[in-house]
Amino acid sequence: VSMSLNLLLRINSSSCLILGLVMLLKTDSVNLLIGTEKTMLMHSIGIILVVNGVLLLVASLRQQIKPHEVLFFVMGGYGWTVLTVALISADAVIIDPLGIRVTFVIAMYTAAIAALQFRYYKLLKGRS
Repeated sequence: VSMSLNLLLRINSSSCLILGLVMLLKTDSVNLLIGTEKTMLMHSIGIILVVNGVLLLVASLRQQIKPHEVLFFVMGGYGWTVLTVALISADAVIIDPLGIRVTFVIAMYTAAIAALQFRYYKLLKGRS
């Protein structure tokens, strides 16, 4: 059974909106989890995630989703994953052991969503 692209984009949208709002509204808790005080960074990332979540939702409501939109979301997902792994590896920003585990799980989830979206991108490109 294949999940529709619209549903996949809505799932991704929900994830971005929830995580973005947590970063904006519970910044102290996020800082505590990752082990550093990066309030401005967390707020900036939170805003980006909320905007991305809205863009995902808008795209998901369209009958015909454009391939370049899907590619934009794929690149965002892979970018998030690479950046998370880089920050963990550099022992910067994300330094608390629990925070490392939580952000790594989120990064793997994000990579999986991006991979599923990439499959749809290839299908859309094949048709256009």
